[in-house]
Amino acid sequence: MQIKFQTALITGSSRGLGRQIAVKLATEGVKRIAIHYRTGRSDAETTLSLIEAAGASGVLVQGDVADPVVAENLVKEAAQKLGGCDIFIQSVCPPLGEIYEHVMATEFSLEKWQLAFDTQARAFFISARTAAKFMRGGGRIIGLSYTQGGKTGGWQPWVGMGPAKAAMDSIGRYFAVALGQYGVTVNTVSPGMSDGGLMVQTPQEFQDAIKEWAQSGWTPLGRRGTLRDIADVCALLCSDEARFLTGHALSVDGGSSLMNSDFPLALQLPG
Repeated sequence: MQIKFQTALITGSSRGLGRQIAVKLATEGVKRIAIHYRTGRSDAETTLSLIEAAGASGVLVQGDVADPVVAENLVKEAAQKLGGCDIFIQSVCPPLGEIYEHVMATEFSLEKWQLAFDTQARAFFISARTAAKFMRGGGRIIGLSYTQGGKTGGWQPWVGMGPAKAAMDSIGRYFAVALGQYGVTVNTVSPGMSDGGLMVQTPQEFQDAIKEWAQSGWTPLGRRGTLRDIADVCALLCSDEARFLTGHALSVDGGSSLMNSDFPLALQLPG
């Protein structure tokens, strides 16, 4: 894998998946990385130390991407500090309690629904558009999505995030067309229910049920994904080998999205 780009901004990189992506890019040769956080400066400093150990230098940028002015300004700040922005990756996700609400909850909070759109679709539109202006020799834009949440309706408390992620996938396609002439590729990556990240904020019985579901055969590769699985694909998309891949919503889920809910699992498994 060869990543020729030297500067990167990863929003939501103080912890979880964003941190894993930052460390992976540093390992693969990206020299200067901006670590973004909203409130967790100490977590961001930990990420900074990890990328430095991997051979990169880094800067910290702070701000709430739910605010459109802040979202734009932090990209500009990062680009100024880094001397450019060849790679932009959006990995922001608010704490579960801030966006999680059953669609028929008696006290449904419209603020939670709006926050999902503000931190996902709108932030991606603003940040990607701003970052692209600093991609002078081509570049890579990636949004962390969850495509299944926009296609289905079974995970009821995801009612805000599902449509917001669907909008992000769509925005990615529009930007892929707009920026192709400049050598900039735009894709979204859709993890399945992977270990770490958002999953650690759910009750243990929820995590256990998802693990059992994956191992039972609903995920053909027989396990839940890891943060490393997702970060590796993001790095691949940043590489020169992925230079002709753009406008896609890639499901990195071990094949779980291939399964058909109309049929019992026993009728789908080979053998």
